[in-house]
Amino acid sequence: MTTPTRDHVLAAAVRLYAEHGFRGTTTRRIAEEAGVNEVTLFRQFGSKTALLLEALRSHEMFSRGANALPDAPVDPLAELTAFATGMRKALHGTRATIRKAMAEFEENPEMPRCMTHGAAAIHAAVQSYFEKLGALGYISDTKSIPAAKAMLMSAIFHDALHRDIDPHSFPQPAAGAPAIYARLCLQSLGFQPVAARRPRTAKRRVS
Repeated sequence: MTTPTRDHVLAAAVRLYAEHGFRGTTTRRIAEEAGVNEVTLFRQFGSKTALLLEALRSHEMFSRGANALPDAPVDPLAELTAFATGMRKALHGTRATIRKAMAEFEENPEMPRCMTHGAAAIHAAVQSYFEKLGALGYISDTKSIPAAKAMLMSAIFHDALHRDIDPHSFPQPAAGAPAIYARLCLQSLGFQPVAARRPRTAKRRVS
């Protein structure tokens, strides 16, 4: 039998938290789920709160499964669609945990904050990607990049967490939604698919 590791304990804590919330996720339950002694939990983490905070922080639900945006954009629509698809998949897979943390925000505000620790890096990556698109001439409205980024990320997040609750509010089918969000986001920035492929210094032909 494999000896339970720290990662086993953290994974068990996240699974139980998603199902039972903070109050229902006792150290006894975590120990039983992970196959360790309850005393071991306190020796390693100090308290249930510290254990759950580390579990949610290490879960990386905002970045796990999200396709990285390329350093050198070539096909913005395909690249942004892949990113949106990966992000939606990652968030949808952990929606129960996110919902539980959001529902308990007033009582335990640190829980959802721990889960979003990877969000800043994701937003920075999207911001940088859009700025590169502007520098290459793919988009014309660079001033609207922060708003377009916010709309894209909000659409992905809302879809991942609420589609099963209110399916009529989203594009059908679900698999094609990320491509729609990516296209609309790029269009809002004045996306021009062939802009970067035209030599900027090309001279006009004289007949």
